[in-house]
Amino acid sequence: MRKLFSMLNLLILLSACEERKNEVIPVSADSTVIDTVAVINDPMVNLNIKTSAFQKVDNSDYVMFPLSMPESGRRDMGKIGSSSYKEMQYGSYYWNIIFYNIKTLEYRLIDENRKMLIKNIEQKYADIDDAPAQIRDLIFYTITITDINQDKKLTNDDPEYLFISDKEGKNFRQISPDNCNLVNWGLVYDSSILLITVAKDSDKNKKFDEFDERANYSVNLDSTAFAAEIFSNDFKNKLKVLFDKNWKINE
Repeated sequence: MRKLFSMLNLLILLSACEERKNEVIPVSADSTVIDTVAVINDPMVNLNIKTSAFQKVDNSDYVMFPLSMPESGRRDMGKIGSSSYKEMQYGSYYWNIIFYNIKTLEYRLIDENRKMLIKNIEQKYADIDDAPAQIRDLIFYTITITDINQDKKLTNDDPEYLFISDKEGKNFRQISPDNCNLVNWGLVYDSSILLITVAKDSDKNKKFDEFDERANYSVNLDSTAFAAEIFSNDFKNKLKVLFDKNWKINE
């Protein structure tokens, strides 16, 4: 009897292992599910990872390998030459970055949980002697992560945010406000204060254009605080009234 129970338990365990081989894994970022076996082993998917030219990270032991959109599978409803994957917005954009240590041979992604369209990577203050040391060690990124117009794509119509990380690609975080499009930014001379100008979708039309309000934010890069808007609503309303008073055309 004991042998029979042992055999039954073994069969149940083997069955569970076989099921796990073909499990479908959900991805929380956009509720997509991934059949890992098909992605990795199915020759019809044929997903090829593409790294762009590496970038040295200042005077550190790290280099960055930005990841371009892969050449994707050739199977879509049985049509030859079609793709099963969404195309990236045209341009020299990336969907992630590998940080590689040339001494330890260790490597890691800058972010494993977020869908991103990385448009720009800058080591803006690495060679500026007047910049504080901790600022010279920062890497700045312009990234789109929010599908504001809900067209199921990340494009130039969606807001760009400012992100930072250290030289190792760690402490990666967004510092400009949500749902606002980055216009320009820069460090205040000889300080750790970064000023950021963004466009708000003030007319709520899911677009960023010349009719939208520009807002100014400040963030201290010595802290982990989020950027805070500089001018209060009361002050901005005062400016509107003053402009209307002095510049309105009276007919």
